[in-house]
Amino acid sequence: MKVVERQSINRRIDGKLRWLLIRFLAGVVVCFPLVLVEGVLRLWVPDPGLPLEDPYISFGELRPLFVPDASGTILETAPERLRYFCPQSFSASKSSQTYRIFCLGGSTVQGRPLSVETAFSTWLKLNLEILCPDRAIEMVNCGGISYASYRLVPLMEELLQYQPDLFILYTGHNEFLEDRTYRRLKNVPRMLIGLHHRLLHLRTYQLVDRYLASRGNSDESKTVLSTEVKTKLDVKTGLSTYHRDPVWQQGIIEHFRRNLEVLVQTAQRADVPIILMNPVSNLKDCPPFKSEFGRDQSQEDQDRVIALWEQARQGDTSDPWSRLHLLEQAAALDDQHAGLLYQLGISYAQTGRFSEAKSYFLAAKEQDICPLRMLEPMHETVKEVASRYDIPLVDVRELIEQRSEHHIPGQEWFLDHVHPNINGHQLIADALTDCLAEQQLFRYPDHWREEREQLWQAHLESLGDIYYQDGFMHLRMLENWSGRHTPLK
Repeated sequence: MKVVERQSINRRIDGKLRWLLIRFLAGVVVCFPLVLVEGVLRLWVPDPGLPLEDPYISFGELRPLFVPDASGTILETAPERLRYFCPQSFSASKSSQTYRIFCLGGSTVQGRPLSVETAFSTWLKLNLEILCPDRAIEMVNCGGISYASYRLVPLMEELLQYQPDLFILYTGHNEFLEDRTYRRLKNVPRMLIGLHHRLLHLRTYQLVDRYLASRGNSDESKTVLSTEVKTKLDVKTGLSTYHRDPVWQQGIIEHFRRNLEVLVQTAQRADVPIILMNPVSNLKDCPPFKSEFGRDQSQEDQDRVIALWEQARQGDTSDPWSRLHLLEQAAALDDQHAGLLYQLGISYAQTGRFSEAKSYFLAAKEQDICPLRMLEPMHETVKEVASRYDIPLVDVRELIEQRSEHHIPGQEWFLDHVHPNINGHQLIADALTDCLAEQQLFRYPDHWREEREQLWQAHLESLGDIYYQDGFMHLRMLENWSGRHTPLK
């Protein structure tokens, strides 16, 4: 009997193995042609990359950032562009000893609310003048006020005409400033968008996607942007136009990913090295710019949130635990109100629970209805793009966090919500200097930092009081421009 049972079991096992083998062979038969086609395409067809034509936006007109001066020997910032860019110039004819660096990005790159003179590009230039004495360092600051990644794409195309040796890219904070629509992404599930990004690693899929994109692009489906930036906040009531809009937000995140890849691919096709930077923002000392209750909140729940919050405000200031308990009750009713989440972060910090404090500061940033600070998926995109294209990444966010108390960046590093102070810009410059050293551009000589400190100090002393007074004025203008709302409005 046992022998018969064993034989029956063996037959069942053999049957399952044969069935698995048949399915495996069927899979091989189906997949082999696809694998063969993919292999042939990778061997013989170059990577098509992303098309330069933006599928989401177009510009009414594009004008050059740099034009020849009267002599024709110098290229300088076009006068009509000086509202958004600082005056910069460089030789129209580049010598063999010149090392030309273009820094691209928004107002952080420009050094606002101060200016280029104390931006990281200037400190980096001073470093390199010591470390590379046999080269003429040309540092060109192309930081444009309110410039988002999609405006940097045509700018990089122009800059390639000027024989760059290096691009440095710091972008991500300005993506939500200009109004535009993303009709194509409105009905696309997020899962399919993620699958699309993974399939783009296949050459077959890349070619099909490129072909369909060339046939499907239509100016009718694009937002036409003005030649220069016109942000929603430039209008007095601009902040009131911001509302919770997941579709718009997801479209901006996807657009940012595409722009970043196009910028990297453009540099690599031209064989110009590029360094990406992961931006940083003020978490601890920056309340959200605008808050709204969650979409599903009833009026009763909203009233209860307000009552609990008000009770926490008026409670005993010597009892932070009681205040925290009330705010936790409010957040249990609505975990999407950015102002409430920020207050929870403050309360957790006051009770010494700094890990929870940081998580709530981050949540407040993510739920900010007017996102003037880069969102978490965009930070991940910067890292993914740097890894995918094997390019250097200077993680400014991690750099600042590691030097911040409890790893929560605040006013010790910032002049406002995203703009680093002078110490912050100097720290970024040193990190970029280390990155270039790793690329074997130079070797650190002994005692170079002592010479650097003297050079930095002399530069600071040369600026004068008016420079800092102008910076303070720009900071006040920036605060008025952002029109920060009180947390419950």
